[in-house]
Amino acid sequence: MPGSRVEVERLTHAFDGNVVLRDVSFSIEPGELVALTGPSGSGKTTLLQLLGGLDRPTAGRIMVDGIPVHALRHATRYRREVVGFVFQLHHLLPALTAQENVQLPMVAAHVPRRERDLRAHELLDEVDLSGRARSLPSSLSGGERQRVAIARALAGQPRLILADEPTGSLDAAATERIWQLLAAVRERHGSTILVASHDASLLRHVDRSLAIRGGAVCEQPASNLAPPPPPATGPDHHDRAPAEL
Repeated sequence: MPGSRVEVERLTHAFDGNVVLRDVSFSIEPGELVALTGPSGSGKTTLLQLLGGLDRPTAGRIMVDGIPVHALRHATRYRREVVGFVFQLHHLLPALTAQENVQLPMVAAHVPRRERDLRAHELLDEVDLSGRARSLPSSLSGGERQRVAIARALAGQPRLILADEPTGSLDAAATERIWQLLAAVRERHGSTILVASHDASLLRHVDRSLAIRGGAVCEQPASNLAPPPPPATGPDHHDRAPAEL
C-alpha cells in the first residue's frame, strides 16, 4: 500500500491567544521519510497532533490523501485506518505482553483473533523481538519497548506514520537502531513517515528535513546537518528506560 500524500496550507494554531504555528505550508510526497526539527516548545508536537486528527487547527487546511483532516469532527476512523502514532513515551499497557500490546489496534478494528495473532507475530519479528512476544513491558529495555511501540503503530497498516521524539529517552546505540528501523519500515511498507526530533543523528536517515522556528516551518538541507555516525550501535539492553507516566 503506497504512503500518504500530505498537504498543509496556511496552517495556524493558537492556545489561549498564544500562536504556536503561524501560516505554515508544506507538502510531503507518498513514501517520503521526513524529519521535523526545532527546539522544545517550538510546536513540533502540536503539528503532529493536527496532522493526526488529535486536534483541529485555528485556521488553514490539512489534506491527507484528499481527506480534509482540518475539518473532521470525528477523526476516529481516520486515525484507525490512515495514521500510526509513535510517541516518546511508549504508552504500552503494563499488564499486557508485547504481543498483546501490538494487537490492541487490531482489537479496536475488530480483526479476528487468529489474524491478530499472526500479524502481531509477524510485526514483532520485523522489529527483531519475536523472542520477547510473551514479555511484559517491565522486563524490556527502553529500546525494546519503543520497538514494540513501532510494531503496534504498524498493526493497522498505516499509510502515514507520525513519530514524536521516539528516541528521547534512549542512549545513542538504541537511538541509532530506532532510526534504522524507521528507515527499514519505510522501505518495506512504503509508508510516509514524519519524525519530530531534536536529535541531529536522525538526519542521516531522512530524505529531507523541515525546521520549525518562531511558529513557521522552513525546509533545510538534511545532509549538511547530519553528524558522523556513532562508532558502534551494539545491543540496546543498556539504554535508559523511558520515564513512566
